Order: sequence, then structure tokens, then C-alpha cells
Amino acid sequence: MTPASSFSAINVMTPVGNLYLQSSPDGLHRSAFLGSSAELPSEDLFSANPDTPLLSQAVNQLREYFQGTPQAFSLPLNLSGLPDFQTRVLIACAAIPWGETRTYAQLANVVGTPGASRALGSALARNPLLLFIPCHRVIASDGALRGFAAPDGIRTKAWLLRHEGLRVENGKIKSQSGEIA
Repeated sequence: MTPASSFSAINVMTPVGNLYLQSSPDGLHRSAFLGSSAELPSEDLFSANPDTPLLSQAVNQLREYFQGTPQAFSLPLNLSGLPDFQTRVLIACAAIPWGETRTYAQLANVVGTPGASRALGSALARNPLLLFIPCHRVIASDGALRGFAAPDGIRTKAWLLRHEGLRVENGKIKSQSGEIA
């Protein structure tokens, strides 16, 4: 376990809320939406000046993401201390590209646990690296958006998916033809 004194952190205000970023010597350790911008002081995402190279990279990649640049985040992520199953789920989720989704069942198959969609959903609900591990790209088999650990959960998830070019109507992902994707 990394001593608390070796962590660096910053809060940045993004278009979808106040995001707390924490890094350790082993990588980005935490990315979580805060319930309110009043909880901790935050810097505007577009003018933030983090005090470590890793946090600086994280902020720069978030800027690009919110400016609409399709990308895969390319930071070292610190998943130490998580259960093996959750780590496998998060690694598989991190591979979902910009503008694409996977169902809980598809992701369960990828991690070698067919039929474990609910367990997979529970693992994603505790994602310590929101956005950097894009659990917002995981949806129900019928295209419905399910939980997301951010203020305004499903609305934030829908915003992120629309930002990535996906069509969301009535809480479901739709293909360009209007059918459920």
C-alpha cells in the first residue's frame, strides 16, 4: 500500500461536474465525481495547473476528451488493492473504444465469467477511475443505460455517450437507423 504522503491530488471542474483526481507513484489512483463543487475547491479544467507530471497528463487528456478529441486515455493506472475479479473487469472495460459500447453480458464474456452480468455491474459500480476506465460505455442488453457513479448518474452517462457521438433516446442507445444498438 502506498503511504498517504506520496499521493498528489487536484479537483477540476469539467462540463459534467467536479472531478477529483489523485495520483500515486504507481499511476493514477482515483478519479471520482464529487457530489457538489462546494465540497473542495476546484480549478477550471481548462486552466488547471497540477503539481505532478502524471496529474498534468491526466488534466491534458481530460481537456482533449472534453474538447471532443476521440482518444484512448494513455496513463498508468494504479489498480493495486482491488479484488482480482474487479481488476479483470476494469481492464476489460478500459479497452472499450471511444464512441462504442458493450453490454454487461458481453463484458462478462470477455473476462471469462459468462452469466455474471450482475457481479460485473457491481464491480463497475466501484470503478475508482471514472472516465479513465470508461464504465459509462457499458449498457444493458436492451440498450438501456444503467447506473453511473456521478451526480445525476444516468443523465451524466447519457451526456458522455452523446459527447462520444452515440445516439441516446429515452434512456437507451440507438443506432443511426433508430433501432437499439
